[in-house]
Amino acid sequence: MKLIISVVLALSVGLFLGANFGMPGVGSGAWFSPSGGGDQGNDLENDGEKKPLYWVAPMDKNYRRDGPGLSPMGMDLVPVYEEDIAGGDENSVKISAVVENNLGVKTAKVRQGRLTFPVETVGTVQLDESRIQHIHSRVEGWIERLNVSASGETVRAGQTLFELYSPALVNAQEEFLAAIRSGNRSLIRASKSRLTALGLTNTQVRQIESRRQVEQRVKVLAEQDGIVIRLNVRKGMYIKPALEIMSVGTLDSVWVMAEVFERQAYQVSRAQDAEVQLAAAPGRSWRGMVNYIYPELDARTRTLQARIRVHNPDHALKPNMLTRVSISSTAEHSSVNVPRSAVIKTRHHARVVKSLGDGVYQSVIVELGREGEMDDVPYVEVTSGLSESDKVVSSAHFLIDSESNIEADLARMEVGQADSLNEQKGAKRVESTGVVNSTMEAMGMINLTHAPIPELDWPEMKMNFPTADDVSLEGFKPGDEVNFTLWVDMSAGMDYRIEHITTQDGRLNTGTRHDMDMTDMDSGARHEMEHSMDHESMMQPGGQP
Repeated sequence: MKLIISVVLALSVGLFLGANFGMPGVGSGAWFSPSGGGDQGNDLENDGEKKPLYWVAPMDKNYRRDGPGLSPMGMDLVPVYEEDIAGGDENSVKISAVVENNLGVKTAKVRQGRLTFPVETVGTVQLDESRIQHIHSRVEGWIERLNVSASGETVRAGQTLFELYSPALVNAQEEFLAAIRSGNRSLIRASKSRLTALGLTNTQVRQIESRRQVEQRVKVLAEQDGIVIRLNVRKGMYIKPALEIMSVGTLDSVWVMAEVFERQAYQVSRAQDAEVQLAAAPGRSWRGMVNYIYPELDARTRTLQARIRVHNPDHALKPNMLTRVSISSTAEHSSVNVPRSAVIKTRHHARVVKSLGDGVYQSVIVELGREGEMDDVPYVEVTSGLSESDKVVSSAHFLIDSESNIEADLARMEVGQADSLNEQKGAKRVESTGVVNSTMEAMGMINLTHAPIPELDWPEMKMNFPTADDVSLEGFKPGDEVNFTLWVDMSAGMDYRIEHITTQDGRLNTGTRHDMDMTDMDSGARHEMEHSMDHESMMQPGGQP
């Protein structure tokens, strides 16, 4: 019995020590480990598996954690390995296949080809003016019978429009019959020519010759099918050759006058195909061709008129109808093109997200040309920045682009360009010393009596100095001897401010210390004060404010 109690007591003490003091091989389940215990991390390293350096949010690489978890957006954190960051491009982003699928990333190939440039506009239907028949009488006379009662009536080719009584025509017919009776051929030819010159048709002349009878009322016939556009006479009226009796137009073919916007004027040319549609006839279209472009722009609408001739056999297109017009042209030369949806446009430039493969993407700046279509899909010409073998992201590219550092790179380039420009214009920093007279913290100003500044050709004087945003004037009091860094832009009418100031005893030190061999115009521009005062208006020689 004592032996059993001793064994149980020993086992209990062993379990207690193993659980609380981490004794190897004792307690906390180590007794039941099939592998005999050991550290799991050591096993992973021994097995040669890759170990993440850290974990980041898929959409914010600045959000880092030491282990897996969720990002502030609720997405799984992505592991980052050493090879992911070794030698990588700052503008490139690597995304796992799972995240690609969740984001709905889609890519498209850069295509080489000729774009088509559709011009969508409106137009109005008009009569084909080249096929309008204007009817005049060549002799004076009276309208004895009128077979057309109003404008808009339909007439057929060969139909009698009106009958005219003219003494001149009656005399000409009698002379013609007298010539026939005389048998003089030359006289007959002359008489016949006179009748045709007065407006009779060859058919009517032959009828007079065969009947050997004068027609008191001469019939005037329609030369084509159409509608009466204007009717200017009534039955019984006396007419002269100067009067237009009526005009007849046809609807078999019509003109559509398309209004082309000024910016699209050079995309339209003669002989281009066009499509015409009516809101009143959905699903139906008419094909036509541009046969003339008017030479003058409408000053009121800023549009250029293009004339399209359209075949209209069923007369569905009627004058003054409003139509939708589509005119398509093709580029003369082949170009590199990307889908319009893949382009990210900013105020200064355009860029696309290029797919480098294996989940790696990079934002690149591109130069764009004209916008058009390929296979009815909107595309944009790319004049530089891409090649035909590239792939670009056409969906979710804004999210990927936001992860790249291209904007930071551009900002650094712009700062560098500004630095160079400011150096040329005379912006610089100088060091000086002075004594504090007063401070105006609310205005961000300090009044100093400064030592002579040879770089600016300033003598010792008392004057107000504006300060940069990060310069705190708290603690400075009259009589403090200070060292300060002054930024001066000679090209901006003597624009200046204190960027760094410290007491000579080291008690106070505020502002940003800059390398005096470099000019940081961009930083200065960010800290420009509204209350900066003109140098000449603030300083007076001899220490007088």
